[in-house]
Amino acid sequence: MTAADPTEVATRQIKRALRLLASDSSEQINYLQELGVSPDEIALEFDDAFRRAKGASEMGLLPKEVMAAAQPVGEHLKQMTDSSVEIWTKDGLGSSPEWQLLRSLAKEAIVKVSKITE
Repeated sequence: MTAADPTEVATRQIKRALRLLASDSSEQINYLQELGVSPDEIALEFDDAFRRAKGASEMGLLPKEVMAAAQPVGEHLKQMTDSSVEIWTKDGLGSSPEWQLLRSLAKEAIVKVSKITE
C-alpha cells in the first residue's frame, strides 16, 4: 500500500469541507443527522481541512493561493463562533444570515480552489 500524496489529500479535504459549507441547509442537516452530531461539526471539519491545507502550503506542497481562497471562509467562521448560540442550531443553519453568507463565501472559494488546483 502506498502513502497518499499529501498535496492530493489536502486538496481533496479542503474542497470537501468547502462543498459541505456551500451546501444548502437541508443537505447540511441530513449530513449532521447521518453522523449524529451538531452543526458545529461542519465548522470543525473545515478547520481540520484548513489546517492540513495550511501545513501543505507552508511545506510548498500546495499553492498559497488555495489558502488565500479559503481564508475568507475561515475568517467568517471565526466571527460566527463568537456569535450567538442560536446560529449553531439546525434552525440557525436554515435561517441565519451568517450561514447564508458563509455558503456564499464557500461557493466562491470552491470556484477559486478548483481553478488553482486543476
